[in-house]
Amino acid sequence: MSPIMKLRGSYGLMMVIILIAIVQMGVIVTSHLHAETLQQSVFSYAIVVLAGYMLVKFLWRVIQQLHLSRKWFNHFQNHMHVKLTKQLQYKYRNWDTEIIVVQDDAFVALTIGLLRPKIVISTMVLSCFSEKEIKAILLHERYHCLKQDGRKHFFSILLADAFGYLPIVKPIIRYYETWKELFADRYAIQQMGTELYLGNVLLKLAKHKSFTPCGTAVYFANSTLQYRLMQVLEPERTVVVPLTLLKPFLRTCSMLLLILIGGDS
Repeated sequence: MSPIMKLRGSYGLMMVIILIAIVQMGVIVTSHLHAETLQQSVFSYAIVVLAGYMLVKFLWRVIQQLHLSRKWFNHFQNHMHVKLTKQLQYKYRNWDTEIIVVQDDAFVALTIGLLRPKIVISTMVLSCFSEKEIKAILLHERYHCLKQDGRKHFFSILLADAFGYLPIVKPIIRYYETWKELFADRYAIQQMGTELYLGNVLLKLAKHKSFTPCGTAVYFANSTLQYRLMQVLEPERTVVVPLTLLKPFLRTCSMLLLILIGGDS
């Protein structure tokens, strides 16, 4: 099975299970509004508490992420290097993607923005990498902009927070995040016509691990670096990203079954 089919299949499975969990809890709470026994009343109360906890955590994460995004976007605007920003905007004007250069001595290369994604890159990157390497970085980030990966990343964070108690959720989200970066690298390699420049960036990045976290941004530097290096250093080999779903799936089904049995008791 191709990675894209496996990715879509696993993500679809996760969404179906999450939908089942939501419907299941809704039915249980509704059917126990007039519980006749103490046992039913206690179980219904436990489900209401769980649903309330999930909702609060979901809303809190939305508020927190939007606050962080606004905070960091304002920070980038205030520290924008106007001259270099204009130069890159003009150089890549046919991309139809806003590029912001910020004055920063740390490695900053990311996509920020849920509705209108923008590329943010630091002066450190422009000074430490060659022109071709910078283009490879920007192409990687452009892919995230084109695919609206910032919005998808935000949605995945919400799912992990609200439904992280389901064992199947986090492995699938990690798998999705890994392949999202690998696809962005493939796009950069295809546009550049060679793995050389992106490979140089990743090798340098492996030694330079500091980057700036800023809310819902999608980072060039992240925990998927080992798979990305494998893809550029050994292009003739197929990158295998492990995804073991049997045990998490069985544990998730067991949890849903216990909730169902408890609701019927």
